[in-house]
Amino acid sequence: MSSPEQDQEGSSKAREQTMEDTQGLHSEISKTLSIEEVGQHFQQCIQAVEQLELERNNLICELTQLREPALREIRKVHEEIMAACRLQSIVQLERDSLREEIRRMKWKLFNVTRECVACQYQLETHEHDLAQFATYKHELQCTINQLSEELSQLRKNCTKQKEELKQQVEAPQCQQECRFLQERHRLAVEFESFLLESQHNLEEQYEPQLVRLLERREASSTALHETQKELKELEKEQRPLQGEIIRLQIQNKNLEEQIKLIKCKRDEEVLHFREKIEELEDRIREMKNRVQHQQQKNKEIEQLRASLTHELCVYKGCLNIYGELCHSAPKKVIIEN
Repeated sequence: MSSPEQDQEGSSKAREQTMEDTQGLHSEISKTLSIEEVGQHFQQCIQAVEQLELERNNLICELTQLREPALREIRKVHEEIMAACRLQSIVQLERDSLREEIRRMKWKLFNVTRECVACQYQLETHEHDLAQFATYKHELQCTINQLSEELSQLRKNCTKQKEELKQQVEAPQCQQECRFLQERHRLAVEFESFLLESQHNLEEQYEPQLVRLLERREASSTALHETQKELKELEKEQRPLQGEIIRLQIQNKNLEEQIKLIKCKRDEEVLHFREKIEELEDRIREMKNRVQHQQQKNKEIEQLRASLTHELCVYKGCLNIYGELCHSAPKKVIIEN
């Protein structure tokens, strides 16, 4: 297939040759050329017209051949871009679902952490209550020790008085013996009543508090045991959630990297596609220019054909006149003879 420069050069030469032939035809007709010479010139004009039509057909075929691969390439690039867009949509949907799952996991982890903090607060409260109970128990123990010391001192005093009374009882006077016995009995009764009253007062004062503290201690121990159990269960539940969050974060990071790669690839394909489109547009502009040039040449050929047809008609009229003159000339010669 010839190049566009060669086609243009050939067409310009053919047009110049055609114009020269036309000018020669005019000059020869003006000189009343012979029929054979006019036929040869007319044949040359017909051949020039056929050559121009052949060039036009070749240009049309070349334009069609150039347009088909360009259209195929455009369709291929368009399909690749659509596939990349579909893949990007799928990846974005997966990323959105992963983000939603991560959000749910974070909310679940937040609830577990909140429950863990509440259990920790209850545990600290129970530990504080236990510390207060230990302090109160220590105070009670100190009070009991003090009362025990007082009781021991009272017992010692009582024993001492008993000994003194015994010594007095062993005296020879009977009256003193009776009086001392009565006094001893009275003191024993008073001491016993004092002990009973002191014990009763201590029981009334400290027994309800001790019962409440024991109940509180038992409830705190039970709550502490349950809280520790719940805390262990929450820690067990938290470990797989943390692992799942780490896995989802890694997967999200991988998806973001894939999206970046897809975007880079899409940008490269778009750039390549734009370059191809620009190249095809340049070729299309070139082909349009060539088609316009060919249309101009076809227009000139049509004008030339019309001019040749008109000249042929004129030439035929001249030939008819020339034939009539040729036929009338022998008749005149015969008449004169």
